Amino acid sequence: MMKKYEQDVTQLTDFNHLVRLNPFDGVVLLKKVNTQAFEVMDFNDKLPLLIELHDVQALSAEQFFTEPCWQQLVSMLQQEIMTVEQYMVMRAAPQEKIFAVSIQHLEQSMIAIILREKQQEVTPLLQFVEQHVTPVLTIDLQGKIIYQNHTATALLAKEQQCLIGLDIFSLIEEDYLNEFRLVFDKTIEGMAFGMQNCLFKHQLLSADPFYLKAQPTYFQNVIVGIHLFIKEANAFGNDSDMSYSLALVDEVTGLWNRKAFKEHWQLYTTQKTSHSKQTSLVLIDIDRFKKFNESLGESRGDELMRMFGQRLRKLCCAHCSAYRYNSDEFILLVKNEDVEMIDDVVTAIFDMLKEPFMIDGQEYFISVSIGIANSPTDGYDLETLVRKADQALFTVKEHGRSHHRYYREEMRHAFPNEALMEAHLRRAIEFNELSIHLQPQMDLTNNRIDSFEALLRWNNRKFGFVTPAQFIPIAEASGLIVEIGDWIIDEVCRYQQEWRMKGYRPVRIAVNISPTQFRKEDFANKIKASLEKYNVLPGLLEVEITESSMTNVHETISILSELKQLGVYVSVDDFGTGYSSLSYLKRYPIDIIKIDQSFIADIEKDDKNEAIIKAIISMSHNLGLEVVAEGIEDLSQADFLKRYQCQKGQGYLYNKPLPVDTIVEQYFLN
Repeated sequence: MMKKYEQDVTQLTDFNHLVRLNPFDGVVLLKKVNTQAFEVMDFNDKLPLLIELHDVQALSAEQFFTEPCWQQLVSMLQQEIMTVEQYMVMRAAPQEKIFAVSIQHLEQSMIAIILREKQQEVTPLLQFVEQHVTPVLTIDLQGKIIYQNHTATALLAKEQQCLIGLDIFSLIEEDYLNEFRLVFDKTIEGMAFGMQNCLFKHQLLSADPFYLKAQPTYFQNVIVGIHLFIKEANAFGNDSDMSYSLALVDEVTGLWNRKAFKEHWQLYTTQKTSHSKQTSLVLIDIDRFKKFNESLGESRGDELMRMFGQRLRKLCCAHCSAYRYNSDEFILLVKNEDVEMIDDVVTAIFDMLKEPFMIDGQEYFISVSIGIANSPTDGYDLETLVRKADQALFTVKEHGRSHHRYYREEMRHAFPNEALMEAHLRRAIEFNELSIHLQPQMDLTNNRIDSFEALLRWNNRKFGFVTPAQFIPIAEASGLIVEIGDWIIDEVCRYQQEWRMKGYRPVRIAVNISPTQFRKEDFANKIKASLEKYNVLPGLLEVEITESSMTNVHETISILSELKQLGVYVSVDDFGTGYSSLSYLKRYPIDIIKIDQSFIADIEKDDKNEAIIKAIISMSHNLGLEVVAEGIEDLSQADFLKRYQCQKGQGYLYNKPLPVDTIVEQYFLN
């Protein structure tokens, strides 16, 4: 039993509670009277079980401990260092044992002596050591608070409060309670978890929502409770001591992951009561994020994703939780709010993206497309709501991206089933559903057209005309892009043979090559086979590749060398948007570069764009490369390019992509 004292207990600090309720160590609390004398203020039940004591009723520490034990302790107690730790041999019936002894100098002349057997393997998180600069609470398996560290005590002392002995669940604000229960239940199963936003009632420990880390604690290899580490809400991204696994947290962004989203939804719907307001699922897709990954590289792409996640986390509140759902898709779950609140959340998302993201000293901007489904209007089932939010998101992408839409029933008929679309795409060649359109490229030096770009079109028997933006990603993800790419090359060569036999003038045709197709070992051999099959001059075929195809230097040089030996032209698409495009001009055997249309669009509005275009054209001329400008839509753009001697231009000013028969009629028969 614990020893009782006649002096007023109120004169002691909260460390009495910490001593009595510490289940991990043998702890005794002393008060320093002078340099030689110490009084025993309290000790826990475990201490007599660990070591032999002289007199448990003694007030003097010298009489409380055995003489050999006290001789070892007194030298440590007299040191002014805040924390002293060393190993000691002490009498523990029926034999002597080695103990790890830690001396903690606390406030008000209080000193804590903590003992643990040396052979007992425990993590530093289980030690009664005041090392943590943030508040820490220790909770038993029933949710009772059994320990608060010095930082927590100091913060609570301002309000003359102590949390020892209280039920942790009674202290959590109601809006955060369900999520906290999930974290608590998962932690006592043996895993560590984080909760990105939490708040105590009466603003205990923090006036603002904080980030919570929950770590299971063990005694003799059995979980006996959890430690709660209370940190600033944005601390996750800078936390370097997180050596544990966060099974429900996305490792890149620190947000909840897809698994957590499903569990939270299940918990939320189970405990939800009737409410007049709605719950909204806000599905956020980063526009063209693949382009950032290709240009910046995966590590910097992850950094950009982490920075985006941090901004998204700042929008979270008691009624709003953020999740990383897929690679570039996020979900905000906004609970029990009306449409005006949802609109405010969406506005905040777009507003937070007005500021650039700084990576390697360079500014980058991203945009997002957002689809929203509401419960109960659009259903209660999570899978249904996600699908409907995705349908709304698809509609946003179909209408220019970078805005938001709520789900409407008519979207169900326009939204394609990707699995079904893939099944149809696999039969597209067999059913003659694919076709090639050609867009002319104007020679700006003589206003003649002697080259075209081949673009793929798909008219499906079920979906009708499907845009490349819809089916190309499916083709790439499924691997069908290789088969389709081979078909395009074969068709282009077949047209070349047909036109030659009809006596039409020779023209060069550029074919877009996917990174997957480009890296195939037999890529160059397939092109050679098609050229030989249709007896086509290699100079009439242009292989157009993107920067993402050229990440492996040795592989790229090998493939491009094979293509150059065949005699085909090689061009690089979207030049100027990549992370290291200039190095390609020096390193690889390239014939043509295509200036991305984003530069051309603002040619008269942005002096920097003009300077970049001039530099690209001048540099290309010096390297003996041909330059093709994409996206030309008006005469002023064409005049600018002509003035600086850009060889070719492509865009709606000259013509849109047209079916082959129309191209023949307009450009060969007239």
